[in-house]
Amino acid sequence: MRKSIVINEDQLFTDFKKLSTERKKEVADFIAYLKVKEEIEVTKEILKDKDLLKSIMRGDEDFKAGRFKKWSEVKENV
Repeated sequence: MRKSIVINEDQLFTDFKKLSTERKKEVADFIAYLKVKEEIEVTKEILKDKDLLKSIMRGDEDFKAGRFKKWSEVKENV
């Protein structure tokens, strides 16, 4: 069983403000790394789902063939 972790964002930002410039750069680098890691994980999940991947590829082919509607046209009916 995983323990729930409570994140106090206010405290997080307060602590961040107290760090040296060098440590803030390290935090920024680590956040950038985590963001890329998360994006890669999501991409891997999409690639595992063959039906979703096929759907994306068909959509890409439709777009290249000009079979699409402009957002301005679609949003009027949403």
